[in-house]
Amino acid sequence: MKHGFREITAQIKRESRQVDGGVRAARAIGLQLFDLRRRKSEADQRVEKARDRLESVDVFALRAELEAALAEQAGIDAKLSELQGDSVLAAG
Repeated sequence: MKHGFREITAQIKRESRQVDGGVRAARAIGLQLFDLRRRKSEADQRVEKARDRLESVDVFALRAELEAALAEQAGIDAKLSELQGDSVLAAG
């Protein structure tokens, strides 16, 4: 009888370790799924926010603003060149 009891006890311990390992593996997979779902949700929110921002951009207004800034820049460059030319003549 003792021999049978030891075999049964050893079998129970082996099966217990297998169950514990399975529980740990399932828990690890569950944590990975939770993390991936959280990251997916964050990525979805970023995409939606970027899409909303892109759709709200008025390209024609931006182009007009750029052209006005370029025209102002060109005017300032012209005045700088003119004043630098005048200062060279005045110094000479």
